[in-house]
Amino acid sequence: MRITQEAKEKTRKSILEAAEILFAKQGFEKTTTRDISASCGIAKGTLFNYFKSKETLAMTLVAQAMESGRKMFERRRTGKEILVEELFLFIASELRALKTFRTYIGPVLASGMSIFSKESICPEGEEARRNHLKTIGKILANHGFEIEYNSIVITLYWSLYLGILAHWSKDKTPKQSETLALIDYSMHTFANTISSNTVVPEAFICNE
Repeated sequence: MRITQEAKEKTRKSILEAAEILFAKQGFEKTTTRDISASCGIAKGTLFNYFKSKETLAMTLVAQAMESGRKMFERRRTGKEILVEELFLFIASELRALKTFRTYIGPVLASGMSIFSKESICPEGEEARRNHLKTIGKILANHGFEIEYNSIVITLYWSLYLGILAHWSKDKTPKQSETLALIDYSMHTFANTISSNTVVPEAFICNE
């Protein structure tokens, strides 16, 4: 019997919901695909028809949360922010949306969005990275900076961003105040760097 698209979407949603609950309860590393399959009542092989790995599944959840964070940012921004304020608001909005994943986001990002990972390892992670950086590009353009996607400036930003996420994942200060201070410091550093030289030399353009 042919499975309808609606049934496929329902199964996919069920897998994601089961995985999110188990990751939060057992931790990402201790949760297996067998656990997830059993939780939503499907065969283990069926799960792989939707997600090729546990990492892909988790990265899909993180990507969805990042998208929610971007939408939150768009609702909260006034258009009157200076560059540092807009960058801070964007990152803080994403972190708020990612709060559910904070305790296990480290290993997920290490496999899906690390500066060392390859695109072929986790396309979902690469797509999430590109979507995030598209918003950064728009923010920079709002303030008069036209930066190439593959420039060293974007590499610098992404390194700072991943460092913020790494610190945030283990930040035990009330309301993660250390992370908020780190965002502020990092974005001031980033803004000062690009303001000192708005033209990126061609030698610093990274080719894919």
